[in-house]
Amino acid sequence: MVSKEQHALHIPISTVAHCHEAVVAFGKGIADFIGLKEYLTFCSIHDPAAVTPHGFNERDTVSIWSRTGRKQLDPDKYMDMIEAFQPDMYQSLCDGDTNPTSSKKRVQKSINRSIAFLEKCLERHEKSEVLKESAILGAVEGGYSIEGREDSAKYLANSSVFGYVIDGLHSNGPDVEQLTIEDVKPVLEASLKHLPNDKFRVLQGCWNPETVLSMVELGMDAFDSSYVYTVTERGGALIFQNSIKNLDIPSTATDVSYGAEPKDGSNLKPDTSIYAQSSYEIPEKKKRITDDKQVTSVVEEDKSVESETQGPIVESPEDTKSQTTSLNRKYEISLADKKYVLFVQYV
Repeated sequence: MVSKEQHALHIPISTVAHCHEAVVAFGKGIADFIGLKEYLTFCSIHDPAAVTPHGFNERDTVSIWSRTGRKQLDPDKYMDMIEAFQPDMYQSLCDGDTNPTSSKKRVQKSINRSIAFLEKCLERHEKSEVLKESAILGAVEGGYSIEGREDSAKYLANSSVFGYVIDGLHSNGPDVEQLTIEDVKPVLEASLKHLPNDKFRVLQGCWNPETVLSMVELGMDAFDSSYVYTVTERGGALIFQNSIKNLDIPSTATDVSYGAEPKDGSNLKPDTSIYAQSSYEIPEKKKRITDDKQVTSVVEEDKSVESETQGPIVESPEDTKSQTTSLNRKYEISLADKKYVLFVQYV
C-alpha cells in the first residue's frame, strides 16, 4: 500500500508453519496462497521481529514457535515445508542459537549442526522438481568467535549455495536495535573475507539504520524490514529530512520536511551535524479531515510543519506520551561525500 514497486516478500517459516497442510492441498505455493504471487518470496526460519527462545534446539532438530506452539524441525520436515511453500529463495535449516554470551562449546555445536543440516537440505534441494527454480542460502554460524566464523565461512565458500545468511549474532527481537557496528564488525569481517564477492549476502534482524549502512559498507547486500515493524509496534514513526544538498531531484518530486525544530536551538541543515537528545518532548498534534485528503499539522510553540497526502482517511485516537521517549534517536549518516540525515521520532 505504501509503494507500487514489487519488493521482495519475507516469509518466516515460524509465522506460516500452521498453514503447511493447507498450502500442500492448495498446491501452488505460499505466495499464490496469500494472493501475492507477483512478489519474489524469501523464507527464513525465524521471525526477526520476535525474540527466539534460547536453549531449545537439539542435536537433530531446530525449534520454531508458531501460532500453535513449539514445533521441532529436522531437515526433512523443514524441506517438506519449503517444497510446499515454493519460495523463490530460502535459508537452509541451521542452528543459530548463539549470541555474545555463548560458550565456545555452544558455538562449535552451532557450526557442526548447521553444516550437517545444510548438507541434507542441499541433497533434497538438488533432487526436488518444485525447487529447481528456487535459490538456497547457506547460514554462516560461529557466534562471536572469530575462529568459528572463519571455519564456517570457509566451508560455505566451497558449497553450491546461491548465497549466504550471516546468522547467530543475536536472538532476534527489538533488542537487536541496541547492537552497534562496533559490536559485530570483527565477526562480520571474519565471515565476509572468506566468502565469494559475487554471491548474495543477507543479514536479518532489527538493526538500526545507522548500523545497516555501516554493514552495507562492509559488504552486506540485503536486510529485512523488521526494524520498521518494531518501531511501529511501539507507537513510533521514522521521519526523514528530505532536503539533501547537491542532490538532483526530478522536477516532479515534492520536497517535504517533517518534524519540529528542536528545543535546544540546534539548526538542522542537511550538511551540518545534528544533535542527539533523548528527552525530546512530543509535540502536540492536531488533525483536520476533508473528504478527499488528509492534512496533518504538527504544532510546537510558534513553529509548524504541514503535509498533505492523498488516500483513504483513518482518524487516529488522541496521542499519548510514548513510554519509549528514552529511545529517541537521531542519526547522521555519511556515505562518501554525501550526508544523509535521518530522524527517528517516537510519537
